[in-house]
Amino acid sequence: MKTDCAASPFEVRAADALKTLLGQVSAIKLKELKHDAAARGRGPEFLAHIDVHGHSHTLACEVNRDTRPSKVRASLKKLQDCTAQLAGQATPVLIAANLSPEVEAICKANHAGFLDLEGNGRLTVGEVFIGKRSRHQQVPAA
Repeated sequence: MKTDCAASPFEVRAADALKTLLGQVSAIKLKELKHDAAARGRGPEFLAHIDVHGHSHTLACEVNRDTRPSKVRASLKKLQDCTAQLAGQATPVLIAANLSPEVEAICKANHAGFLDLEGNGRLTVGEVFIGKRSRHQQVPAA
């Protein structure tokens, strides 16, 4: 796997969360994760080139600190425009520190994957569906 990531600490954490999620599925092999700092505002921050059951696929990933629904919709529109221009099969993916149920619903409605920095996410790639929801440990009251 080739990784080219000259990114901010937040983007590095986002890339690590994506690598961890993809690494949990034996049918998916991450071939390359490429960060494009120059793409900010114009295209996805990351392109993840993966292999799914022998077929190439691209994940166009946008890293958002701001998860207000209006910002998410704008990011998804940009990602959909970008994925339409990529050769082969591509899926838009939104990565954020945390995602509200409303933002998750927006992503689902726009056929986009999503992932938070704790590894919670939903992604459909070809015949493979990844859905992960972690639960925080509750500390019992003393």
